[in-house]
Amino acid sequence: MERLKKAGRFLRSMKCAVILLVILAAACTAGSLIPQGQTAAYYAANYAESLAGAVLLFHLDDVFHCWWFVGLTIFLCVNLLACNVLRFPALRKRMKEGFTATKRIAEWDGVPAAVTAEEPEEIFKRLGFRNVTRGVMAVTRLTQTEDAAGAARSESVPTRYAVRHRIGVWGAWLCHLGMLVIIAGFGLGQMFQIQYSVYGVPGQTKPIGDTGYELRIDDFQVKLREDDTVEQYETVMTVTRAGENPAVAGAAGTGTGETGIPEAAGTAATVSVNHPVTIHGMKFYQNSTGWAANVQIYKGSELLQQGVICAGEYALVEDMEGLAVLLNAFYPDYVRGADGMPATASSELNNPGYLYTLYYNDRILGMNVLTEDEIITVEDYGIRFTDPQQYTLIQIKRDPFTPVAAAGGLLVMLSLVLAFYLPPEEVWAVQRSDGTWALAGRSRKAGAYFLEELAKYGGKVPAGSPPGDGDKLTE
Repeated sequence: MERLKKAGRFLRSMKCAVILLVILAAACTAGSLIPQGQTAAYYAANYAESLAGAVLLFHLDDVFHCWWFVGLTIFLCVNLLACNVLRFPALRKRMKEGFTATKRIAEWDGVPAAVTAEEPEEIFKRLGFRNVTRGVMAVTRLTQTEDAAGAARSESVPTRYAVRHRIGVWGAWLCHLGMLVIIAGFGLGQMFQIQYSVYGVPGQTKPIGDTGYELRIDDFQVKLREDDTVEQYETVMTVTRAGENPAVAGAAGTGTGETGIPEAAGTAATVSVNHPVTIHGMKFYQNSTGWAANVQIYKGSELLQQGVICAGEYALVEDMEGLAVLLNAFYPDYVRGADGMPATASSELNNPGYLYTLYYNDRILGMNVLTEDEIITVEDYGIRFTDPQQYTLIQIKRDPFTPVAAAGGLLVMLSLVLAFYLPPEEVWAVQRSDGTWALAGRSRKAGAYFLEELAKYGGKVPAGSPPGDGDKLTE
């Protein structure tokens, strides 16, 4: 029975919480270093056999959703909750009853920080203590004499007492509560987070999943360094409610952007790699880029339809059911490699090449590379690609529990303020038999410095000096 009680005390202790935090921190680090959600073949190809086996055995390929990570997180939450619940009554009682002159002086060892003939109340106020309590405390003095071991006498001794920052006792408690809220918010966010992807070229407006919002791409730039390597991808975008007409909004006086496209009555922002933005509770990330082209479909010499498609997308021929063309890939400076496969000699648009696949009723009619001036011919229909440009891919995450985690962060910050900037501080004074006052005090943080400050306002006590004229105070 005693072992069970001991185990129970450990499981709800801060020591257990720290152990759990270390394990979870190590797991989070592993989840950040190891690519998540890949196939077993990926880990076998990229890691040593033993390491790949450990990744799969301990589910480090999906660490944030594996059973042991979720279990330890729940256990940590229970631990922190138990710590807070069990400590709350004691802290509440301490706030109400733990700061009294009787309690503090009774626990005092009798050694003063300073001795003064001045009224202690004035000294305490200069130290920043506003409310000073005057009182009288019954004590017993043991008076040393030359011919006796000591004679006891009871006296009523005047006292002064003041306390400030009592709220600081809640610092550690609020820290535990804040950690609990952060973990709960993060865990629930991972479980209920919704992700969307929107990609396109400037001028296109795409729906953001089922959110009721749309994303219009106003501009996209690939910024290069002097050596022609990519420095940054940057998208200028506007988020509007579905159904809002950008053209009408622009005509109403909202103006136009640098691209000449009327600005929508929405929220404009610029997003780049490692610089996400938050709009309407959604976080927008610059994820990647690729190539797109304008596809034109003719019947004879008549242009039937045209539109922009990105690599990996296909266009249906509206006038001939079942006929479709897929843009597989794009080569800015198309060349044929030594192995006969298509490649690009550079990133410059010198000789655009479009790798396509032509389908009819899900059957492949042909696959080839089309250059800028060539046309695919199918009966009376002609298909060509023009105007290559890079598209942007924006990833959007919507986490309904982000405010919960943010609230936990605020609680932790508040707890640090209480613990480090508002620690409980107490001062007290007891009148000595010669009429002077013995000053003492304590602070949970920087106690020695606090006593030095107290000593500045009274006479410093000689080494070995007792609290009274040869007297010792006892309760």
